[in-house]
Amino acid sequence: MTEKVRVLVVDNEPQIHRLMSALLGQEHRVEGVATAADALARIHDTPYDVVLADEALPEVNGVELLRKVRRVAPDLIVILTTARPTVEGAVEAMRQGAFDYLRKTVSGSELRAAVSRAEKHGALAREVRRLRSEVDRAHGHIRMVGESPPMRQLFSLVERVANTDATVLILGESGTGKELLSRSIHRTGPRADQPFVAFDCSALSPSLLEAELFGHEKGAFTGAGKARRGLFREAHSGTIFLDEIGDIAPSVQNKLLRVLQEREIKPVGGDHFVKVDVRVIAATNKDLKALVAKGEFREDLYWRLAVVPMQVPPLRERREDIPILAAHLLARRRGAAKAFAGDESRYPTKISPGAMSLLTRYHWPGNIRELENVLSRAAILCDGDQIRSDDLVQAGLTLSRSPSVAHPAAIAAPLEGNGERPLKAMVEDAVRAVERQAIGDALQRAQGSPTKAAKLLGISRASIYNKIKEYRIQT
Repeated sequence: MTEKVRVLVVDNEPQIHRLMSALLGQEHRVEGVATAADALARIHDTPYDVVLADEALPEVNGVELLRKVRRVAPDLIVILTTARPTVEGAVEAMRQGAFDYLRKTVSGSELRAAVSRAEKHGALAREVRRLRSEVDRAHGHIRMVGESPPMRQLFSLVERVANTDATVLILGESGTGKELLSRSIHRTGPRADQPFVAFDCSALSPSLLEAELFGHEKGAFTGAGKARRGLFREAHSGTIFLDEIGDIAPSVQNKLLRVLQEREIKPVGGDHFVKVDVRVIAATNKDLKALVAKGEFREDLYWRLAVVPMQVPPLRERREDIPILAAHLLARRRGAAKAFAGDESRYPTKISPGAMSLLTRYHWPGNIRELENVLSRAAILCDGDQIRSDDLVQAGLTLSRSPSVAHPAAIAAPLEGNGERPLKAMVEDAVRAVERQAIGDALQRAQGSPTKAAKLLGISRASIYNKIKEYRIQT
């Protein structure tokens, strides 16, 4: 049985709720609220397909409600209705992102056709994002790897946050993959087709940083030979990632706070504010709360940035992910070798047991960035298709930085020569583990129903029944 299209009618006239419900008929599930505040509360808790909102709502009008809906539920399709349609009203509605602009006296057939088009548009947009995500996973693009409990929790949070417009603050040590996480959020969300602009806030002085972020007019300062739009305007309709946010000076903090509050910028040397529609993701390896306590970082800016805080765990706290990460990094490097040199035959495909033991027991102060560098050097230095512990030592993996770990020869000696599992098999095991976890999570969300779980995962019922049998999952 086809699920009904869920429609929320926002109008302060109860008779309009009844009229829209009658016109849309039994194939739609129509609910009504009288105010924008009630609408936003419902949207937060309920997955509607389409919103029909009155242009002339009291307190907050339909256009302003549309803006607010786009921030909390960017996927949701909004149609504005009006008793007195005007060309100006239609232009403004479309400019703000309304899918359609209808008279309240619209006929039933016109209304049903408009809602049907809106629902199909939303479904198509969601499908495009799902397919793009699958392509990214298949090609290893901008994705994080791991199946440890901390990473599963992080991935779950990304899924919940990506389809909102909430500002995200990513916390973690250097080299943990904070920019990679920000790109994953962007690519998974509704702004995926729009620009992603990344910038290191520690790279410039306060005056140059302000001009870089917000733009400047010609002649605004010495050397400003021409006007510049600035990174916020470059990221308009997309996402801006501000790395090392803890390093920005107080003068820039003040201006950034206004951007987050008012969604507008003023270029250096300019006279007017410019509206920007951009999602902000910030990151730092510093303790911002400690900086706030010392008066070095604005508390109100901190709370504006930390709407959704995300903590990326250091590699030493997710050691069980190291074999999967190592396999992923080697496979990616091997693919790059083939792409650039046309020959990946001399690139290693295996890691010896002794080398893997060394990798998993090392402290990794540089986190994933250090792991990638060590593996890249070891792959160049190794002789054959297998990285051994000696290759890691030659690549610079010294145990003096990890006092708790014995000399690599002592670790490797009992393990080397015991035979190797090919890199492909290691990856396949990782994929199977992730797949089993995904199916288990979907079944839990679907309260044990394979049919509903298949729908959540976007696969056929036959496929999920086969996987349940293959992995011996209890339902």
